[in-house]
Amino acid sequence: MPAPRPPLFLNGPMALLLTNAEGFRAQIVLVSDASSHAAPLAAGELLGRGGKLLFAPTVSKAARKKAPAEDSAFIWDVVENRGWVLNDPLQGYAPITSRQSYTNLVAGAILDKVAPERIAGHPCRQTEVTVTASDGTSTAFRVWRAEDLSGLPLRISGAANGAPITLAFSTIHPEPVPDELFQPPNGFTKYESPEAMMTELALRKVNLGRKPIYQPEGSEPGTGWDASAPKRTN
Repeated sequence: MPAPRPPLFLNGPMALLLTNAEGFRAQIVLVSDASSHAAPLAAGELLGRGGKLLFAPTVSKAARKKAPAEDSAFIWDVVENRGWVLNDPLQGYAPITSRQSYTNLVAGAILDKVAPERIAGHPCRQTEVTVTASDGTSTAFRVWRAEDLSGLPLRISGAANGAPITLAFSTIHPEPVPDELFQPPNGFTKYESPEAMMTELALRKVNLGRKPIYQPEGSEPGTGWDASAPKRTN
């Protein structure tokens, strides 16, 4: 069972664009612009405050049953460049880190100076932004920031591994997000790594589907012919 991996917008250069938000809860969809018919790369609920993010993916019952690893949420600290993966079926969590960190953001000129574009009911200004990584590599994005939500990005377009992608927000609620939501839940078991957590989940799934090896002997009380034979009723 493969270990769940954080979506591209969570621990990649896109995450640096979300660090100035005071507190929000929103539905997001990450899609590949290369094909309009392709399934979303990620979809679900995103919560953020400052440099901390929590993403809970939307998973169908069929997908959850087929691949329990898909039912995993992610907590990420952009400043610390680390976080947690949470698996609800197992009630467990494991630490995750990234080798690459993103340290610098440079905003360019506003591209739509005449009239703002409305996204999800909010007026947004479009700008070009460049994010630089710790190794010196840079990534360019086109960002639509909501004027009435303290500049929260409601659409981000860029590239990942050479393919164009877009992160789109909807149903945005500016609200304070408590600190405890950015920590593993109480009662969850900690595992050394996502791989160790998925190994435990796979073992439990196998054990639940395994038939009991022990079969009672016919000579044991209550298991012989007299126990299974029909009884006469008066």
